[in-house]
Amino acid sequence: MWRWGGYLCVTVLLAWHSIFDIKSQYIPGRSLAVGVVISCVGALARGMLGAASWGELGIALVPGTIALVLAKITGEQIGRGDGWELILLGNCLGPTDCLLAFGIALMGIFLISVALLLLKRADRNTRIAFVPFLWAGTVAALLLGI
Repeated sequence: MWRWGGYLCVTVLLAWHSIFDIKSQYIPGRSLAVGVVISCVGALARGMLGAASWGELGIALVPGTIALVLAKITGEQIGRGDGWELILLGNCLGPTDCLLAFGIALMGIFLISVALLLLKRADRNTRIAFVPFLWAGTVAALLLGI
């Protein structure tokens, strides 16, 4: 029951951040920071209580960490907020569901990008909000895991 409450909180937070990302390509820093801190505390508690292995908890942070490194390397072509959202997801969902959500999000943004390019509605400099795709990937991963 607690796990599903956490999943609900994460999906609501991602939906909230999606709205901001779509409208202004901005993710509210305070709510993102609170979400990341709470997810880190929860992950540490699961590790200390033995509910999850430390290796599993570490692997869950890999996608977000890579995204943060890529954000730094690319000069924010990939946003830092996206990396922090992935860290939040990794802490809450675990490595398998986080990677599944991330993969679904990447596939979705790829398909939309290709469609926009083919329809000449975008060029290679067009910015597309990623958090809505991450939200959809999270919902799909959770539904597939039921």
